[in-house]
Amino acid sequence: MGSVRRSGNNAFFLFLGLNILVSLVTVLAVLSIWDRRSPAPAALPTTTMDAAALLASAIPTATETLVPTPTPSVYRVQPNDTLFAIALQLGVSLADLMELNDLTESSVLDVGQVLLVPTPGGPEAPTDTPAPQAQSSPTRPAEAEAPNVVIVGVAGVGDLAQEAVQLINSGGVAAMAGWTLDDGQGAVYLFPEFTLHKGAVSIHTRAGSDTVIDLFWGMDRPLWSSGKTISLRDANGAVQSTFTIPQG
Repeated sequence: MGSVRRSGNNAFFLFLGLNILVSLVTVLAVLSIWDRRSPAPAALPTTTMDAAALLASAIPTATETLVPTPTPSVYRVQPNDTLFAIALQLGVSLADLMELNDLTESSVLDVGQVLLVPTPGGPEAPTDTPAPQAQSSPTRPAEAEAPNVVIVGVAGVGDLAQEAVQLINSGGVAAMAGWTLDDGQGAVYLFPEFTLHKGAVSIHTRAGSDTVIDLFWGMDRPLWSSGKTISLRDANGAVQSTFTIPQG
């Protein structure tokens, strides 16, 4: 009886071990097949950052600030224009207008010619405050500036309604009573009691009423023509200015 039971137990344990071994082999086989079929995870791309380029883009680029250049004023010459009339119309110095455009009093202007116009006025130069002096000495009174009256042109040559000799004084006050204006051929204009300060005056050929800037000869026909020479003389007969009307 005892030997039979031991034989049954051995068979049971052998069967149990065999089952365990088969299960283990099966599990290993399944795991091996699963590993071969499952794809390996793809590596994520790594972003490369150029630190130097990023820093450079963050720094603002300096730009040069250009100082605007002032645009000069210009004037286009019209029919019957003269340098004197243009300067008077624009309120600028005749001398500055001629210097800026490299012209003289006898220069001939062409219709449509473009002239540069100087800027009138402008900032005054700074003056230094003189240091106080211990003793003050009497100063001599400044001498009166001599007048400088010149003929600068003739407007409306040949047209009685427009014809006028144009004078300008760039010096001191000129008391012109007794001065004369002549054409060298017998026609003489005698100035009345008239004072010309720095500025201009026009002597019209036609008749009219005198003002501080316009004097009238009283002629009934035009007097001036191309090639004529006009002379301005002071009360002593000394020639102060001459002007030859250009050919035109």
